Amino acid sequence: MADTITKALLRKYFDGDCNPDEKKQVLAYLEQDDQSVLDEYIMERAAEGKPIETPDTVKQEFFARLGAIINKPADRRIIGWKPATTYRVAAGLALLMAVGIAYWFGSNKKSGQTQQLVTISNHEKFTHKVVLSDGTQVWLNPNSSISYSKNNFADTSREVSITGEAFFDVSHDAAKPFKVTSGRIVTRVLGTAFNITAYKTEKNIRVLLVRGKVQVTSGKQHRVLLPGQLLSYNNYNSSIDVNNVAIDGKMEAFTSGKMVFDNLPLSAALKRIADAYNVNIDLKDSSVLQNKMITGAYTRNTVDEVLRRVLFIHGLKFKKKGDHEYTINN
Repeated sequence: MADTITKALLRKYFDGDCNPDEKKQVLAYLEQDDQSVLDEYIMERAAEGKPIETPDTVKQEFFARLGAIINKPADRRIIGWKPATTYRVAAGLALLMAVGIAYWFGSNKKSGQTQQLVTISNHEKFTHKVVLSDGTQVWLNPNSSISYSKNNFADTSREVSITGEAFFDVSHDAAKPFKVTSGRIVTRVLGTAFNITAYKTEKNIRVLLVRGKVQVTSGKQHRVLLPGQLLSYNNYNSSIDVNNVAIDGKMEAFTSGKMVFDNLPLSAALKRIADAYNVNIDLKDSSVLQNKMITGAYTRNTVDEVLRRVLFIHGLKFKKKGDHEYTINN
């Protein structure tokens, strides 16, 4: 089905210009597992800061179809450490919900000055590359998102917020510093390359500088980072630590979509793997992970291969039960 769908056809559909056969083709595509063309279309429109101006009739039809998909009986999925029931909605639909609806609802406000928030989310298990309107490149990791104001970005300021993890290669503009808000810290740059991890389930927000110089601020605390420095901000007590780490090959690792861990607790690394691959990872004895850290860059192959490589370092193994259940043991 994906090979019969083009971005031009998707544009026609959301503009309300499809004939009945084309409309039927698009709606059928939206229920498929392969959402790569839709992903590309939404990413491009969001990165360009262009709203998806959709006629009300198309919106109603789309959301009616979306509701039907969501309410279908679905597979039970175990995510992360705790069992949870989720409904399998095609990844492209989820991405459209994250990005497109921000435009639709923003454009329906009476005031033309209403701030329109653009949110770009990655619901896939691989890294997505996004190019912002100022030329800044962002590699967005799975289960991560960035948001910015459509009204002001690149015109009067360059400010984004992030949850999850992303690598930024910032386009230089001395007149408009690039700011990234992650939790209670703000990272300010002119033109540089750095990685931020700000997962809500982890106690630390981390900023790793690969090139250039950045200033990280939290309240009255300020730190200036140089290449090879990793800042860790503790969400619980607001403390900041800065350590030196090796950055050889880091640029390639981040931009090629690898999972990169820098002296990360093994428990946090396993949580990221579980979330990225939509699996459940259980521990027979939680003490086996105590005080264990991990550093390395791992290609996003099958979950079995990634787990095997990560656990091997500490002499641990896993046992697989079904397609989505893993147990860690000695």
